[in-house]
Amino acid sequence: MNRKHLSALGLALLLGVAGGAQTAFASGEKVAPLQKPVMFDPDASEAIDGNALFWVNPTNGAKGVKRVIIPFFQIQFVQDAQANATGGGGAHSRTSVELEGPTNAQMQAITDEVFAAFIADLEAAGLEVIRPEAAKSFPAFNDIMAAGKPSGQMVKGLNSVRSQFYSPTGMNFYFLPTMLPELAGGGSMTAAGNAQIVRKEADLLNQSGAAVVGLRAVVDFATLSASDRRGLSVFASKAKTGAEFGLLIKPQATQLFLITPEAKATMTDPQNRMRLELQAPLMIDSRAILAAEDNKTVGQKRSEIAGNALSLLTGVGMSKSQSFAVKVDPTIWERDVTVALKSVSRAATTKLKSGL
Repeated sequence: MNRKHLSALGLALLLGVAGGAQTAFASGEKVAPLQKPVMFDPDASEAIDGNALFWVNPTNGAKGVKRVIIPFFQIQFVQDAQANATGGGGAHSRTSVELEGPTNAQMQAITDEVFAAFIADLEAAGLEVIRPEAAKSFPAFNDIMAAGKPSGQMVKGLNSVRSQFYSPTGMNFYFLPTMLPELAGGGSMTAAGNAQIVRKEADLLNQSGAAVVGLRAVVDFATLSASDRRGLSVFASKAKTGAEFGLLIKPQATQLFLITPEAKATMTDPQNRMRLELQAPLMIDSRAILAAEDNKTVGQKRSEIAGNALSLLTGVGMSKSQSFAVKVDPTIWERDVTVALKSVSRAATTKLKSGL
């Protein structure tokens, strides 16, 4: 995809995620302030500026850490999503998108490669890493794995977002209390599940004598938008939904976390862990996306990515929907996503190192 087509996408994405992010932590939990989208060229050698792009809370949580253990590593690949809007007089608009091309084997391979890079990044930061094979000697680690979900599982979020969640080969994944419900569904809000996570992570901290560290990243391929009916818009007679296509690493949901005696979750505050959150959408300048095909007229109506914005507007009494299959070159997609995720890992651990 050409850079000139991504500027509009970046602006739309910034506005779109800003609206959704504020409702995700309605309880008052602090979240990373969103910054303008950042372009990432997978063919360039420049590194992501971790100091500029990662927000840290609390800032002193990693002080004195020398040794870490990793029970959690997760990459979420968004597979399909939809946006809905309602206007006056019964007008309704719906736009849905689905990803076509990447395979389960590719997503697992990406996860395994980025996990290996994450371990190397932690070691390069001067930390001793207890690897998964050695971590199995601690009962709490095995309890966490037994309670987790298998890699590759499909999960539906609260806003009709379906994703596949991957963990490294030989490990399971679990939901964090800091995960956005619209991406992770009800699993991120289950009180019993959060209590178990908090208890087992604390046990692992005590048993291993190491800080508990984890990395989570969300890979998406489209940004959906929908008109709302708040304020004066409640009187609008039209409903509008739209989609813009482009590979990206989502902000806020992409985060490194650390649990130490100074930044340890409690039963009454399960979110109180040190977090380094990506605070800007990372737009991957990739040519992986080939086309978006209308699922109703495949072979007849194709929208090439040269014009990567689609919208649907309905008036009074109208109800319309559109569905698009976003086709990617799986080889280019795997390469560019892997490079971007490894850069995110390197930037996050560089930021973490500055606070040790």
